[in-house]
Amino acid sequence: MMRLENRNALITGAGSGIGQAMAGLFAREGAGIAANDVEADRLTATVESVSALGRKALALPFDVTDLKAVQAGTDRAIGEFGHIDILCANAGIAPTVDFVDMTPEAWDRMIKVHLYGVYNCCKAVVDHMIERGHGRIIITSSMSAINGDIHLTHYSAAKAGQVGFARALARELCGTGITVNVIAPGLTKTNILGEVDDEVIRKYEPPIGRIGQPDDQAYAALYLASEEASFVTGHTLQVNGGAF
Repeated sequence: MMRLENRNALITGAGSGIGQAMAGLFAREGAGIAANDVEADRLTATVESVSALGRKALALPFDVTDLKAVQAGTDRAIGEFGHIDILCANAGIAPTVDFVDMTPEAWDRMIKVHLYGVYNCCKAVVDHMIERGHGRIIITSSMSAINGDIHLTHYSAAKAGQVGFARALARELCGTGITVNVIAPGLTKTNILGEVDDEVIRKYEPPIGRIGQPDDQAYAALYLASEEASFVTGHTLQVNGGAF
């Protein structure tokens, strides 16, 4: 039996990288996929690959910082699929900048994508999951949340905020059938890595001998989405090749 049979997942940032890998892996394990990205054309390959596996796929282009758009997209997914069982709040950005050069606009954008984005997505699905008595919420944070990174004070702050949010929400939702967990990737070969300063990459090159791949993070998310992880909540799973 597939681990996510008869489940449906809403995955943000699913047009590339970790989100796209989650969509493909979850579909192979039986899930229908509502794939989100801020850029509609990025979703074509994701939706096509999910459909090719015989799974239901839906493209949802919206900006996670826009609560009304997130709610409308989530409502559409629930209408199409009947239910959403898994939320992977994965959308993110990571442009590097020295703190002394950081503008208020750069700070605000980072906070909005990572904290408002997670709030908006959770707000859109939690009532539905409570009503069903089941749910898996998985937030993609970062090793930066734990270590803090040079040239990424805004990113590190936002990612640390996601961890605190998840721990609090996990405690609040205990007893509802919903778990809330975090994966904290280390260096992973995605589009976002191209936004990161070379100095940061050299500093956190994993001792395991390679940079992580999107599938490394997707498999961690699959565990947290599965029934095997029903006793795991409020946890941050670091997937970083030993680069603590």
